This record gives sequence, structure tokens and C-alpha cells, in this order.
Amino acid sequence: MSRRLRIEEEKVKALKDELQEEEDKLKLMQERIFGPLIWRRFQNGIKIMDLQEPNFREAIDLILKYYLKEDILFRNTKIAEDEVSQNCFAERLIFKLKDRASIVAVDENNDNCMVGVLVLTPVHKCDFGRVYSRTMIVEGKSYKSVTDFINYINRKVDIFEHFYCDKYLRYYLLCISPEYRGRGLGLQLMLIGLEVARHLKIPVVTGVFNSFNLQKIATRIGMDQVLYEYNYVKWSDKNGELIFCDPGQGNYSCNIQAGVVPPAPEPDPVPENHEKEIKGGTRAEKRKAKAKSDAKKKGA
Repeated sequence: MSRRLRIEEEKVKALKDELQEEEDKLKLMQERIFGPLIWRRFQNGIKIMDLQEPNFREAIDLILKYYLKEDILFRNTKIAEDEVSQNCFAERLIFKLKDRASIVAVDENNDNCMVGVLVLTPVHKCDFGRVYSRTMIVEGKSYKSVTDFINYINRKVDIFEHFYCDKYLRYYLLCISPEYRGRGLGLQLMLIGLEVARHLKIPVVTGVFNSFNLQKIATRIGMDQVLYEYNYVKWSDKNGELIFCDPGQGNYSCNIQAGVVPPAPEPDPVPENHEKEIKGGTRAEKRKAKAKSDAKKKGA
């Protein structure tokens, strides 16, 4: 091989390496831009972050595994025994998750296992009346029974008119893995839902809460306006049989609750000594101020 050809090959190789390096930098930048936003980390290893598309399947599996068996509406309609209803519900979930507003709790001490999901859906007035928002096909007897009830409840209140707003954030469902319950994780997810609303510049949050525990948490975080309440004993089929005959102890009604998103909390005030240090000016003046402060402490 001639010396000239070798030099040309080395130039081509160097150029490829430079291009690969630029591609790697661009990929890293894209991952940072489009990566999940981590909303909060806790000392027990739990972090709450955005739910991204690669994790949709894991979130849906968690919901199908626990939520269907324990939620009042799904449990009483025996959706766990209706595969068609389950598949239709899973498809509806994917549609909701594509809004990219939902958040998840992940245990960093347990291989980043997903342990909680809060499905959030922004609702815009300009989209609400469009045909596609009303014609999603519902398949399966069990799921149809649930959606008939939810649609009946939702039609009783016009959130846009009540709050004079053009968009709101709906809390669609909350699911926590059983071994992580009793730690306040549901409360934290719902609280961070308010931060999501502020981030999206949505002024109102609402949800259909079908258990006393969820209603209590919703009230605690500011959804303290009960816009509609429906007792389970009133809902029956064509033969007069109760559909939700076993709502569980303390669960008597299904409520629409809503509230205005509060402003972000004020940051902690800067300590007085720190303020003085910032205003000190030159390094020599700061050293003198520090020496005087130390002398006062020793004298005390």
C-alpha cells in the first residue's frame, strides 16, 4: 500500500470517528431533553418521574394485575373474568398514556421496579366536543357496565363552565403495588399531580373518586369541591339488581371532586448570615466579617 493511500485512509477513519463522536453527543443531548423528568426522590429509594412510552407496557401490566381486582367498579363487574373487557381497557389506557402527563413511582433499590402509577389526562375544551372524543368503541360486558356508570357521572358536571376554564387535568386512576402501600405513596403521587398541572399551565384538577380513601386524599390535596355525589345503592341493571353490591366498608358513593391548582410554594428564605455574606463585597471584607462573627461566638 502506498504512503499516499495510507494517509487518505487515515483521514477517512478520523472523519468517521469525528462523525460518530458528534452523533454520540447529539444522542446524549436528545436523551437529556426527552428523558423522563424526575419530580421527587425520597430517602427510602423511591423516585417519582414521568411515565415514558418505553414503560407503558410495564405500567399497564401493573394496573391489570392489581387495579382490576381491587377497584370498586371493576371488581363488582367481574372484569377479571372478562378477557375482552380487559383488552379494551388496556387499549383505552394506551390512549390515555400517550398524553404524556402520567407519572410513576419507581424503587431504585429494587432494580428500578415500577411500584405505582398515576394516570393523568389533560382535557381541553377545544377538543372536548370533537366526534372522536365521544366514539371510542367499548367492548366487553364488564367494561361497558363500568363506562356506562362513569359516563353517567361525568355528564352531571361541566368542569369548563363551573370553573370558567378552557382546560383541566383529570386524575384518571391511581394504582399502588400492595407491598408499597401504607407509606403515603398514593398521597405523594397525587400531590405531584398538582405540580404536573402547574408545569402544563393547567388551572384546575378533577377526578371521579369511587372510594372513601381516594376521596379523603383528593380533599386533602385541594380537590375539596364535591361537584356531584352518587350513592352506589341507586345504580342497578334492567332487572333491578344492584351492580355495585359490594363497594367495601365505608365506600358509599362515587364523587366528582375538583379544585383550583394552588400556586407553587414559596422557596425557603435565605438565612440572615448568608445574606450578609453575599452583600459583603470584597474577599477581604468577607474575611473580616467572618472573623468578627467567630469572635462573637467565642465571647458568648
